[in-house]
Amino acid sequence: MADYFSRFSVLIPFRSVEARACALALQDAHNAQWGKTQPCTTEPFYFGAEEKPAEPDGTAPLWVSDQGCGNEEGVIAFVQECVRQKLCAGSRWSFIWSYDCSRPRLDAYGGGACVIDLETGERIASLDLAEMADAIANGNRETVRIDVGMAATAHDVLCLEMTAAKRNDDLAEDLKTLTPIVQALKAVSERKTITLSGFGPD
Repeated sequence: MADYFSRFSVLIPFRSVEARACALALQDAHNAQWGKTQPCTTEPFYFGAEEKPAEPDGTAPLWVSDQGCGNEEGVIAFVQECVRQKLCAGSRWSFIWSYDCSRPRLDAYGGGACVIDLETGERIASLDLAEMADAIANGNRETVRIDVGMAATAHDVLCLEMTAAKRNDDLAEDLKTLTPIVQALKAVSERKTITLSGFGPD
């Protein structure tokens, strides 16, 4: 019999040592409630946690790892609940995990990542490696390489067009839809890898 599990190791930033203590108390209370009325809560907050020394600015990181029993959705739900309680520090938090198995299985390996807005708790972006690979292999997603210099030039041209269009309200409104493209071109010009997603006409 094969055992499937997630692997992760990540720091969660908290506003203060006191906020971190509140987060750990929240974890204990959530798990106690989950154990009594399962499945009233989405996931138990099961993971290993170690308090790290406070930073010079007063923020207090919590080192979270799977320790053989955790799962990524529980960690994400924990962070989102901490955001709702105004305990987290920073603007965005990124989390990466991998899937492993005690025996070689075709569906055993993979992983994913997500980015959480620490002001709202919103999952800004997420990625599943298996889904991404299948989409590319089946032609549902294209990978395009863009020259850094060309991206920088295209970015500058679009910015000039958008500046000039401010004199024409109708045209300026149309060009607002290009803002994500302009941001993407800027990221490429800085040698970053980007993902654009959307839906086209049928």
